[in-house]
Amino acid sequence: MKIMYFDCFAGIAGDMTLGALVSLGMPFEYLQEQLAQLPVTGYTLEKIQLGRHSIAAVRIDVQTDEGHTHRHLADIAAIIEKAQLPDEVRELSLAIFQRLAEAEAHVHDSSPEKIHFHEVGGLDAIIDIVGSAIGVHYFKPERVYCSPVTLGRGVTKSAHGVIPIPVPATVELLKGFPVQQTDRPGERVTPTGAAIVTTLVERFGGREKIPPYRMLQTGHGAGTKDYEDCPNFLRVILAETTSAPIHDAIEILETNIDDMNPQVIGYLFEKLYAAGAREVYITPVFMKKNRPGSLLTVLCKKDLVEPLSDIIFSETTTAGIRIRSVGRLVLDRRMDTIDTDYGPIRVKLLTVKEGIKIQPEYDDCVRAAETSGVPLTEIMAIARRQAEIKEGLSR
Repeated sequence: MKIMYFDCFAGIAGDMTLGALVSLGMPFEYLQEQLAQLPVTGYTLEKIQLGRHSIAAVRIDVQTDEGHTHRHLADIAAIIEKAQLPDEVRELSLAIFQRLAEAEAHVHDSSPEKIHFHEVGGLDAIIDIVGSAIGVHYFKPERVYCSPVTLGRGVTKSAHGVIPIPVPATVELLKGFPVQQTDRPGERVTPTGAAIVTTLVERFGGREKIPPYRMLQTGHGAGTKDYEDCPNFLRVILAETTSAPIHDAIEILETNIDDMNPQVIGYLFEKLYAAGAREVYITPVFMKKNRPGSLLTVLCKKDLVEPLSDIIFSETTTAGIRIRSVGRLVLDRRMDTIDTDYGPIRVKLLTVKEGIKIQPEYDDCVRAAETSGVPLTEIMAIARRQAEIKEGLSR
């Protein structure tokens, strides 16, 4: 499986991300051609090859004619949606700006629609974010991971006056992600950089521990400043994972219930899954005084323990929840879509030592079976067979 790893040992910013992706192998001319699809003018793009602490890096310098332009999320969305870019690039760019808007709205006690961007609404920020989305689409990683993000200290000037480093929007964006606070002076992580990497990790499902991998390419994207304490660049690694199972951890929430209307259970399941639970199930148990009851079990990542517990407390009669963390081994996996005579069907591809296990998505197969009148088992067999042919596992 192809992965992309963001090594944020010195921090991350939008221009550093863009430079790293060009250094990684995306042609600068390709970046220029793709960005030319945006319905904007008044900017120039320059690729600068330089060295930081004797290590070669690329800096992408964006110069614009506009001053301090303030844009709302709708203004930026209109620019991106009008661009003749691949759907994946537009969707990823919009997702990054949506994440930025939500963080700014939280900081300023407003809503994403009302927030007007200052520094991150300028044309240079739009180029950085859309350009980064173009770069990720160019390499097409199946998962994106990131290292702990290194934070600086001090204060900086903004449109709102003097504010602490890391700035509030950056802090909000990095909630739930690994960080390391240092005494290094300066803004090592910008809101744009934080929004890019956290959106990528969320969308490509790489918040768990990075699996063993084989490096293919490495790129270094330089920032504007040159620090003495470390080379100020972002390192991005393109790699392939090995077939070894991934060591991971999962949280288990459990509670016993014997005094609740069972009709609520279905609604509870829907809410827990919608909030991000990995698995939810009920086990019949006998409780005090030989009363039949139910053991509710929820599997989730650590950052979801509190919100999922809140749902359980509000929607059930329980007064307590047991929580424990357990290790697990999970197979490396990726999703693909197979075109069949009965429509597109998604399949899950699990990597094992012997090769690949293929699991057609049940919901897609059911939809195809109901539409075509072909038995479900036959649809699943066809999807599996087509996936084997596509993967070169069968002739």
